[in-house]
This record gives sequence, structure tokens and C-alpha cells, in this order.
Amino acid sequence: MARSRLVRRSQWGAKDPTAVSHHFTPWRGGVAIHHTGGRPNFISSHTECYSHVRGIQNTHMGGEYDDIAYNFVACRHGYLFEGRGTGIRTGANGTDVGNRDFYAILGLVGGRVVPGAPDPYDTITHELLDALRFGVSFVRSTGSAGSEIVGHRNLYNTACPGKLYTYVTNGSLEPGTAPDWTPTLPDYDEDDIGSAPDHVGVLLHYPPTMQHPSATVWQRRMRERGWSISVDGYYGPQSRRVCIAFQQEKGLTVDGVVGPQTWYATWNAPITDSSADYLDTAPDWPGTYFTYPPYTTHSSVRTWQQRMRDRGWSIAVDGVYGPGSKNVCLAFQREKGLGVDGIVGPATWQAAWTAPVT
Repeated sequence: MARSRLVRRSQWGAKDPTAVSHHFTPWRGGVAIHHTGGRPNFISSHTECYSHVRGIQNTHMGGEYDDIAYNFVACRHGYLFEGRGTGIRTGANGTDVGNRDFYAILGLVGGRVVPGAPDPYDTITHELLDALRFGVSFVRSTGSAGSEIVGHRNLYNTACPGKLYTYVTNGSLEPGTAPDWTPTLPDYDEDDIGSAPDHVGVLLHYPPTMQHPSATVWQRRMRERGWSISVDGYYGPQSRRVCIAFQQEKGLTVDGVVGPQTWYATWNAPITDSSADYLDTAPDWPGTYFTYPPYTTHSSVRTWQQRMRDRGWSIAVDGVYGPGSKNVCLAFQREKGLGVDGIVGPATWQAAWTAPVT
């Protein structure tokens, strides 16, 4: 349980609800577990979880709901996202009684449950189960939830929560029932924090740009380690790029999010020449200038886009050089003191591999 973290609405960029109902008696029931549906999500990095939760809210509010329908969302990395939160009636359980008497907690996994089906099912990780247990414990301790843990299918005619239903029925989502397991962490893990200040439970992430005192503390420490970074308390694109390069250097999960593991590594991991470590040999320039307009479509566009994403830039990797790619190119050229024309020519191509990450 120690590795589960609560991500508040303000942290994942939630929209304000259009209406809220407190006609809610969860002490009569408890918690209903959900999954995302019949298609897998293919989420890898924790950053994708943030955008996925925002996407769910956008979909729900674009339809019949006043807000994201779930009270909480648990992700495969062990974090619990606050949806409607505690004390607020859910809209996800399918019936008036279900919505009135049960919290709704979504596990951010999905897929087909029919053996041999062409669509796989997302991996149900230990961290996801830990976050679900955390969610159950949280709504009981702070939201007056009753003792029941049911699947959505117990309240409504549905296959939901898919493969999570096994864990509902075998009792392993009951808080305190976690099996013995040890997450794989570097030597400088959270239990050996050395001189690091305590992690305050806030995940520094971008987008959107996030302002928080802990961003100032982290940025100052990264500058002390030799990284080129502004110390202004705003975690934006530059901070994210530095974070990604640091995570790559130290063998951490590369998601551009300063969570507990990255936070403690900032103080405890050995200091190396971060800029030199990140330099690489550029592949030969393909001989084609990437320009827009018109669109440039070329196999090497994908190579450049992937390299820019690896450096921490938010860019689509689709092999098409259009307005989004041009905007990234312009910003990169300004940052590196190159000719600012929005064209990927030999100098900009080379710099994508050899220029220090700042």
C-alpha cells in the first residue's frame, strides 16, 4: 500500500462538473469495481494515464454525464486518480440504487475476456490491484462506504469488470490482503532516502504546466546536479525534458513525471555528466528537407519525430511533417540557437541527437 498515491483532480487537469448530487448512501452498500470495456488500452507510461483519465472525463461530459462518472480511477502504476471523489453520487453503476448505494472505482484496464479472442486484455499489475485496495480503504475511511465489494455486473446486466471480476470474487481487493511481492526498484529506492526531503505526494507532470513549491525544490536540486533548468516553481516542457533525460540516465521508469522514485533519485543517485551521457551519434541526414506547408511525408520524418519525443517533446510520431512538427522544430531551433525557420535540415537533424537536453 505504501506505493499507492492519490492524484487529485487539480493534478490531472479535471474540468469542473456541471452539477453535483449528494443524494448518496454508500454505507448501505460499498464499492463497485469497473474496467474500461472490451478493448485494451495499451497504456505504458504513467503520463498516458493522465491523458486517459482526461479523455474519459471528456467523453462522459460530452454525453449524458455532469462529470467523469467514476468516483476514482486506479492505474497500472499504483496511483489512484480522484474522479467525483468521496460523498458524491456516482453515475457509473447503471441503476438508481447502484448509483445511490455504491462508489464506482474504475481499474484502467480492458480487453476481451473470451479465450482466444483477437484482442488481448491489458496486464493486471500488482500495482493496479494495490491501487484498487487503496481506493476501497480510502472510501471506507473518508467516504462512509459500506463493507461490500462487488463487480459492476452485480448491479447491472454487463460483463464489466472483465478480468478484474476474479479479484472481486476471490476477496483479494479487500484492504490488507495483498500478496507478498517486492516491486523492482533501483538501489536508491524510496526506503533509502538519504538527505532527500520527503516527497509530499504531489506528482510533477506536464501538460498542463504545473506550479507547486516542490517543483522549485526539485528544479534547484537538478541544477545542483549540473542540469540546465530554470528554477521558477513551474513544471513545464523544459522541466519535463530534463526529467525524461534524467530518468533515462538512471534507469528509472521514463514517463516525464516526478513521482517518489524520481524524486528520491534526484538526491540519492550518483551524479554523472548528464549532458555528455545523453549525447548520441546522429544517423546520416536523409537528404530531404522537412517543411510545412505543404506536408512532408517521409520515413525519416518518423525517425526525427521519435528522437524528439525521446528528448521529451510532445510530438506525434506518424511520419508526416505538419503544423505540430513544425511548431516543435521552431521551439527546438530557438532553444539551441539554430537558424529559426521551422525546417529540419542538416543542422537541425544533427542537433536532435547531439545537442544537450535543456
